[in-house]
Amino acid sequence: MPRIPKYYVRPDGLHESILRIDGKRKAFRGRTDREVWDKIKAYEAEKDKPKTDTFKNVARRFWNELEPTLAPNSMRNYTPAYDRAVDEFGSRLVGQITTAEIEDYLCTFALTHAKKTVITQRQLIRQILKKAEREGLITHNPAAVAEIPKNLPQKKRSAASRSDVAAIKAHVSDPFGLFPFLIYYTGCRRGEALALRYEDIDRENRRITISKSVYYDGTHPKLKPPKTEAGIRTVPLLAALAAVLPPKKSGYIFSCDGGGSPLPSYLATDLYARWQKLSGVTATPHQLRHSYATALHEAGIDFKTAQTLLGHAQLSTTMDIYTDILDDTLDATRTAMDAAF
Repeated sequence: MPRIPKYYVRPDGLHESILRIDGKRKAFRGRTDREVWDKIKAYEAEKDKPKTDTFKNVARRFWNELEPTLAPNSMRNYTPAYDRAVDEFGSRLVGQITTAEIEDYLCTFALTHAKKTVITQRQLIRQILKKAEREGLITHNPAAVAEIPKNLPQKKRSAASRSDVAAIKAHVSDPFGLFPFLIYYTGCRRGEALALRYEDIDRENRRITISKSVYYDGTHPKLKPPKTEAGIRTVPLLAALAAVLPPKKSGYIFSCDGGGSPLPSYLATDLYARWQKLSGVTATPHQLRHSYATALHEAGIDFKTAQTLLGHAQLSTTMDIYTDILDDTLDATRTAMDAAF
């Protein structure tokens, strides 16, 4: 309750009271002392009312800050998550959203989505409400302690089958057959393979430098550096790959205009699908990258060297792939151990 103010009658006949609020002088005026007093009380009530805003408004301000910083690939992941969050909580006041409500939503969402997508969804809701917390609209972030359902299935990307690897080698001369062949023999990511130029190949020292990746603005190819410093790397040019690479010195390896620019998105996808139909290979380019890791393991390459060749920033990422490989070779390991023991 505000303190009783002092009133003054101005030369124009209005009653006035001047209060110091937050270090600043503020004048209240009315035709009577009572009217001035009512204005003071209304101001104090409004000032003390908890500030709040809708989730949709906070989300929009958050997105305006985030969007310019996102790489195109990240945009594809975050945009659907943003839209879903606004659809679910948009009209709600941020101060009324509870942890239990967020967890209920995530439980329902998890019924039709993979674990990684559920984690991304929670992360985006958490970031939006964190902005509300920074703006003073809420005193704590209800999403900060929200948990995702336990024991969600996690989709693992396994390596290509041995029959697929054999088909890759057998069909290298088919249209676009060099693309999967190159990924298998270098461990390139899809975008890295599409960004490779003949200038990146050192035939004399038998090395390939991987330093960029293709991303797409719509269907138009553009170049970007790898996500982390570890992505910039040099891998061996293996003899099998050197034998099938065209003897060119410049230009993009995979191009539709003589090497002047990388393949457009739709064409890269279409060419790979056609090659799959012709060769019978079902593996994705990412599975071929896992097959490269499998081959490293079978060649006896240690974890740290494999991490460097695969361009992983964290050893744990390499170890996750190697764990799958070790599971697949457990029977062979047991046979060798039986003989040794």
